[in-house]
Amino acid sequence: MAKGGGAREGGALKTAVIVAGGLALAWVTVETAFRPFLDRLRGAVSRKTDPARDPDQEEAPASAAAEAEEEKAPAPEEPSAPPAPAVVEEKVAELEEKVEEAAAAADDDKAE
Repeated sequence: MAKGGGAREGGALKTAVIVAGGLALAWVTVETAFRPFLDRLRGAVSRKTDPARDPDQEEAPASAAAEAEEEKAPAPEEPSAPPAPAVVEEKVAELEEKVEEAAAAADDDKAE
């Protein structure tokens, strides 16, 4: 009969390990599935429990999100007006000269 009791203890240990593993797996699954909601909830709780925060100087969440987005990727500045035609013509002339010089240099290389 002593043998039967030992087998039950092993079964109880095995059951306890399986239950603990199942609980850990369930916790990880819930954390992963509800991550966005839990992050917002934890942020709200930390704001409410922060002793250094003054609730009278609270910002709107939309403006805080907009500021965070601006910090991440500043938008490139767009020119207010198209460049003047004279400036464009000068640049085109410079580029044409460079192309002609490069073509002449390529012809010289072929001749050698």
